[in-house]
Amino acid sequence: MTYRDLPWRPPLARDWAERMAEIEAVLSDGRAPDYATLKTLANQQLGMREELRVERAAKKLLKLDASDQAFAPVSLGLLGNRTLSYLPDPLAAAGLARGLAIASFEAPYDSVASFAFSPADCFGRSLDAVLVVLDETAFAGKRTLLDRAGEDAAIADAENLADALAEAARQKTGCPAIIATLPGAAQVSSAELATPGSSARFRHRVNLMLAEGAMEGRWLLWDQAALASRVGLETWLDPVRYHAAKIPFSVDVCPVAADNIASVLAAMKGKSARGVILDLDNTLWGGVIGDDGLAGIRLGQNSPEGEAFVAFQNFILGLRERGIVLAVCSKNTDEIAREPFRSHSEMVLKEDHIAVFQANWSDKATNIKSIAETLSLGLESFVFIDDNAAERERVRQELPLVSTIEIGDDPSFYIERIAQSGQFDHLPLNTEDISRAESYGGRAAAAEIRAKIGNYEDYLTSLEMRMTISPFDDVGRGRITQLINKSNQFNLTTRRYGEEDVRAIEEDPDQMGWQVRLQDKFAQHGMIGVVIVRKAPREWSIDSWLQSCRVLERGVEQCVMDRLFEAARDAGVARITALYVPTDRNKMVSDFYGRMGFEIAARNDDGSVAYVYDVAAYAPHKTFIDVEMQEKMEA
Repeated sequence: MTYRDLPWRPPLARDWAERMAEIEAVLSDGRAPDYATLKTLANQQLGMREELRVERAAKKLLKLDASDQAFAPVSLGLLGNRTLSYLPDPLAAAGLARGLAIASFEAPYDSVASFAFSPADCFGRSLDAVLVVLDETAFAGKRTLLDRAGEDAAIADAENLADALAEAARQKTGCPAIIATLPGAAQVSSAELATPGSSARFRHRVNLMLAEGAMEGRWLLWDQAALASRVGLETWLDPVRYHAAKIPFSVDVCPVAADNIASVLAAMKGKSARGVILDLDNTLWGGVIGDDGLAGIRLGQNSPEGEAFVAFQNFILGLRERGIVLAVCSKNTDEIAREPFRSHSEMVLKEDHIAVFQANWSDKATNIKSIAETLSLGLESFVFIDDNAAERERVRQELPLVSTIEIGDDPSFYIERIAQSGQFDHLPLNTEDISRAESYGGRAAAAEIRAKIGNYEDYLTSLEMRMTISPFDDVGRGRITQLINKSNQFNLTTRRYGEEDVRAIEEDPDQMGWQVRLQDKFAQHGMIGVVIVRKAPREWSIDSWLQSCRVLERGVEQCVMDRLFEAARDAGVARITALYVPTDRNKMVSDFYGRMGFEIAARNDDGSVAYVYDVAAYAPHKTFIDVEMQEKMEA
């Protein structure tokens, strides 16, 4: 099996053609297909014929009204100094496999300079992102061997171009630029990186510059170089077509390139996995703990297999450090299944790392649903890792939205398969991301306490919750933008704002943006809410109200609403208005403003509902959270 087969995906199902024909019939009727079915069909090891059918289905899907289908729409600009015309169709197909409906718009050939430096806008539309794919020839700057000053100047020119492209994307299309790194160059010598002026060294330095810019939030990154290295440079570049057709990488690698780009877009749209559910026997260690006992399982430094399992556990622990919540789902007796975590000296993962531990003899699909409910996460948020192909197939059939990765039979390759799947792709991490796993663990612990304490108010009091509310600022801007663009369920209007929009709200005296943070005795939950209010002298209007589902039913919204009306009253405001805009994802908050005490002012033709509340008549809610209002967020 090669990279072209996308080996981490499930094998092609026997009934794939029949099920795809049903999807095609639905699309031909102009109706939206079942989301889980189409996503599942797209996310398999497709041959060329199947790939073309998925591409055609994606094209038809894009012609439907976006509000009629569940795939998250992505409008993507394609900009390069070579042709990218062969990329939109594979991108659309790869998007379906990740729950995205990707519509690509390619700029005219070699529009890079005019887009970056002139008023011309080759896209003429708002976009979600502009993907910039340049090769070395796009960067001006004369370099000669051993001329370090000339090389420094060329790197500075490259950075100026990247800055100009990112700024043009923000100003002209209202979106971030995703800039591709440069694949490695053919090397004459092993000393290329130590030779100023060489192509290999220049590309390496450009890539480091791009990485620094991404870390600073100036643009996003598609690591084309890493993918080309994995595939092999000789395979990545087709020199004949590069010179004849001006294509930056081989047409043959388009599906894997498209899948890799789609994983970045999925991270942007909040479609990356948030949790991993692990089997135990022959997944975290070799052997069966119930049969082989603690001394009989293969884990540790005494065998190649044992070392591979240790490496895999370290990899999983690394995912947790990036905010991925861990859960266990094993057919085992609970006490026996926990024994390695407690008593095996080579065990890297400990019980404290596992947010939910489900070891019993129930069906795994049932247990996975229970884990999702405990963590208040949707099934699509999870990746299931199990060495047993039958169990993977069972979960696919029962829970098609759970991603099941084909990890293979040899634990030495588990890491490679999971990493290549792109399921855990993410944008540059922030502290809020890193603390997410702890927050989910805290949620599971809180759920356990809730089950023990019958009185709900006693339960809320026992959590010892503390909330801070502070205005938008540069420290929180990245996370605020992330929440605005990822939150779907607890989002009253689902209005999306980019980082520049958030910055504008910070600076606009007629708008107020609040970032809300929460902690309890179990965990720091970080930023869990965002509220944007448009202010007039006598009336405030709630533009956006969204919260993380990690902290549902804790009285967070009641606390924030109380503080909002206090602020309005202090400002002499007479009334607060609000709007609920229904989507296919936010039905859970359809009665939110009614529950808060608002009255319906109008039911609009588009299904939205307008609300109003006189400030003088507002009745505060009973809450169980200590709230601190801050002038700015404490670093």
